[in-house]
Amino acid sequence: MKTILFLLSTAALAFAGPEIWLQNGLVTPETISSLKAELELTAEQEEKMQSIVTAARSEGEPLEKTVRERQKALNELLRNRETTTDSASAALTKLLEAEAPVKQLQLRALIQLRDVLSLEQQKRAMKLAPGKVAKSDGIELRVKQKAEKLRAAVESLGIKPTNAMSERGAEIEAMIRAGEWKAADAAIDKLTLESGADEPESTAEVDYSQFEPGNVDLEVLKERYQTVQDKGQSVISIPMVRQFLKAKEAFEEAKAAQDAEKVGRILTWAEGQLEKLASK
Repeated sequence: MKTILFLLSTAALAFAGPEIWLQNGLVTPETISSLKAELELTAEQEEKMQSIVTAARSEGEPLEKTVRERQKALNELLRNRETTTDSASAALTKLLEAEAPVKQLQLRALIQLRDVLSLEQQKRAMKLAPGKVAKSDGIELRVKQKAEKLRAAVESLGIKPTNAMSERGAEIEAMIRAGEWKAADAAIDKLTLESGADEPESTAEVDYSQFEPGNVDLEVLKERYQTVQDKGQSVISIPMVRQFLKAKEAFEEAKAAQDAEKVGRILTWAEGQLEKLASK
């Protein structure tokens, strides 16, 4: 039972639909989970709800990915002072078009969850939900919203999270599964701060020419590159990862041009960044 209700309360899909839905008979997975004792759900009801949320999560992931991609595109346009009203408006239209199927999915899933409840359970949930949220200070929902925001920031990088990021994320997930909401809340705040997830994306370019190339023997360059790759797994800072991604692009260009000296300069920059990180 605990596992099923946990799935209900931690679905990747954000069920934060318009408030008007929740004022007219619909009940969120968070509410159902927090009122599990009061609602006296049967095993069959829990299984049906798990199926609904699992299906919604599976269908919602690619939809939400599209939303994040279009939100990122709009953000990039807004940071550019040369962006015109027409281009920004077009990007906003694309974002709204991507959000529409997500809202449709949210609404459909919420109605399906409502229909699993008996009329009496639905009325009881509607009656008890406001008091339950007030008593818990909404910490469960707050933690999930923060976690989703942090996850979106990491996914916006477009690469697999570093080992350090994954380890910290797993620690927070374990806290959530154990119901340690206050600890999870504090851990997410700390990771958000340390990762720089809320920092604006920098448009500054690194001048690699100011760095010494170091040893540019082909085999040595390969070793240096591998060392940078390995040590890079300890990076948590999202802004730093963005810098490394730009460096990777420059590295590949230099490699394609067979410019060993430029490759060496880029690696020297990367090595310096990692040394600073290790010394903190």
